[in-house]
Amino acid sequence: MHTSDIDTDDTAHEYHADNPDFPAKTVVATLFIGAFFGYLNDTLLNVALTPIMKDFGVDKTTVQWLTTGFLLVMGAFTPITAGVIQWFETRKMVLFTQATFLAGSLICAFAPTFGILVVGRMVQAVSAAFFVPLLFNGVLSIYPPNKRGTAMGVITMMFTAAPAIGPTLSGIIIDHTHWRVLFGFTAPFMLAAMALVGKYLTVNLSNISRPKIDILSAVLSIVGFGGLVYASSNFASLPLAEFILLFAASVALVGWFAYRQSRLATPLLNLRAFEYKQFRHCVVILAGAVFLFLGLELLMPMYTQQVLMLTGTATGLILMPASIAQAVAAPLFGKLLDKKGGRFVVLPATVMLTVSLAVLWLFLRIDTQVMMLTAMFTLMAVSVSACVTGETHGLNALPKKLNPHGAAILTTINPIAGAIGAAFFVGATNIGEKLSSAASPQQAMLDGIHLAMGSALVLGVVMVFFAMRLKRHQTTS
Repeated sequence: MHTSDIDTDDTAHEYHADNPDFPAKTVVATLFIGAFFGYLNDTLLNVALTPIMKDFGVDKTTVQWLTTGFLLVMGAFTPITAGVIQWFETRKMVLFTQATFLAGSLICAFAPTFGILVVGRMVQAVSAAFFVPLLFNGVLSIYPPNKRGTAMGVITMMFTAAPAIGPTLSGIIIDHTHWRVLFGFTAPFMLAAMALVGKYLTVNLSNISRPKIDILSAVLSIVGFGGLVYASSNFASLPLAEFILLFAASVALVGWFAYRQSRLATPLLNLRAFEYKQFRHCVVILAGAVFLFLGLELLMPMYTQQVLMLTGTATGLILMPASIAQAVAAPLFGKLLDKKGGRFVVLPATVMLTVSLAVLWLFLRIDTQVMMLTAMFTLMAVSVSACVTGETHGLNALPKKLNPHGAAILTTINPIAGAIGAAFFVGATNIGEKLSSAASPQQAMLDGIHLAMGSALVLGVVMVFFAMRLKRHQTTS
């Protein structure tokens, strides 16, 4: 239907944004809508779990599958997206992904039983696994390297702001309506995005090479990465022996998956992207940033509510400035990266992140002032935002043929690093509590938090080391 358009654009312009007739911002916006709601769904149900438990008569362990299962499926399917995306026209792939998400939302909205509700969430998770790689590939295909930072800055805002908005939004909706509305309210946005895709996305944003999909690699990816996310997400609730066994088995399967990719002529996920040093350095920095941010986002409410003895509302007000600052700063960091390069943005960010961690480690006390805590957490969050924006620098280092694989690698890193970060901070805090000789539970909890924060400083220093190895400017090979 659009073959002539595709051929013309591909031959006349290396990047679609170079064509003044191509609606670059509109296309990116339509891809952004799907990815935003995919990440929003990570935390959208957190506040709704209690009323869902009452409606379906299930316990805490069972209802957690609505969130844990979503992350598990999303993390498990993301690595195979690089191969699947190269099988279909971008327009059809995006429309199918959006339709799948819409179907999952409607299944959840009208689910008569808890089992059907879980099925709907899993359908949503499969589509969420494809949204972000499609968005990444779109940006890489549309914009030349020196203009990607701004668009990727907006994506960074989505990574950090969407999960933070989820609990607040769901709380408002549940207070005034019903938890089923959480699934229904996304439908108009997704339908609008589908209409825009149908009208404006008339070119392919990736080459249709139809690579052979190795079934064993797909199975290893789904089971290995899925197990890794599940084990890390449930670290606090699983028996220690079961956690170690599951985590070790998942790591072994991921290792087998990686080894197999190096032996295949057409790998499902081309790990040769790691041969490019700038990409490799940025992956380490991104993983560290997500690890620290999601871990601290879980740790801070524990500190404010169990040590400072503040209410949930006060905790939300302490964390809110960080979300607002990230949303404002991320696009600005993207523009700065376009002009000055990755090292200019990321190196100061890793230094400030490490400094903020050190200040939190030194000044978290039973009587810490709320304003000081808010300021330090906001500084940490903004630093993380700048670090994550640096992923653009890494992707710019890759040749075009590796763009789908680079995007899939980065998207796979996020849920795994976040889940392990959350598990680490909870686990380190628990160990610190047990080792503490403090008389009061508050002081024991604080001792555990200090152990976790002190350990996190090591990762901050590692991130600074890799940021020092970034080049000032990085263009596609």
